[in-house]
Amino acid sequence: MSVRHTVKEETMSFDIRFDQKKKILIVTVGDTFTVEEFQTAMEEITRSKQYPPDADALWDLRALDFAAIDAYYLKGIIQIRRKYPERNTARLAHIVKGDFAFGMMRMYQIYSDLDQDHLNQKVGIFKSISEGEEWLLSQ
Repeated sequence: MSVRHTVKEETMSFDIRFDQKKKILIVTVGDTFTVEEFQTAMEEITRSKQYPPDADALWDLRALDFAAIDAYYLKGIIQIRRKYPERNTARLAHIVKGDFAFGMMRMYQIYSDLDQDHLNQKVGIFKSISEGEEWLLSQ
């Protein structure tokens, strides 16, 4: 059994599902996923009464167009994560497609690691759902 929230508006597309058996959130984003949409996703995640706000999450970013992603975007995501201390113990597995996306998310992981005064979340970057799930479930 899972709980699902889907947001699909003219410029916004993401899906949040909670796998109750594995006790992880699965967040799938579309090809464009703005910093503002990330803020909306975080609000949905932390407001839900269907799962704990600190649930580990698998972010499926395979459809995201990384050509539009830069350091400012990644730092903006980190700034928003700081606003949700209730998620501070959640572990985050990010699933990407391709070497460029993997490199960009490694940069994000480094920014996140450097911000340990504010963020205690562990961040992992993977190229397959199974690797990300295995990492989340083995911790």
